[in-house]
Amino acid sequence: MKKPEFRFPPVFKRLKRGGPAIILPKDSGMIIAYAGIGRESVVVEGGSGSGFLTIALAQIAREVVSYENDERFARLAEENVKRAGMKNVKIKQADITQGIEEKDTDAVILDIRDAIKVVQHARASLKRDGCLVAYLPNMEQAKEFYLGCEAFSETFMLENIVREYEVREFGVRPKHWGLMHSGYLVFARK
Repeated sequence: MKKPEFRFPPVFKRLKRGGPAIILPKDSGMIIAYAGIGRESVVVEGGSGSGFLTIALAQIAREVVSYENDERFARLAEENVKRAGMKNVKIKQADITQGIEEKDTDAVILDIRDAIKVVQHARASLKRDGCLVAYLPNMEQAKEFYLGCEAFSETFMLENIVREYEVREFGVRPKHWGLMHSGYLVFARK
């Protein structure tokens, strides 16, 4: 059996990978949609990684400020942002668990191990109705983060599973492989 295709849009096929895992389009699309990110949005990201989510956000948002603690990943993300031709991104080599400088932001999106340590900083950074989102690979992390967002007006958790279909003249059915669990998405609206 053949492994599933990630179905990357062309801009992502030009990017370098290496080191950090990436957030797949199936999850970045949900983050953008449920957080309500639009062309006037100012977004703070915690954990640039290789910049895949950063670039997906920058294609839509007015401005993306991405905090990355690891110097290697910050360089990789900067390189990929340039490759994609994004001019509305700033990569900061800084630890987002120590605070967020930006105020009146529309969204704070986290893909870091210690996301729980950013909840209060994110709440202070967000404008009213702004959205905090965490991408978390483990249920225990997701539960802790969810419960840590009690000061927000609305909190919910989703998982996105994608099945591609085999389409033939006779017999349409799901393919044997799919993009199953990649992470839990916890959303908290201020």
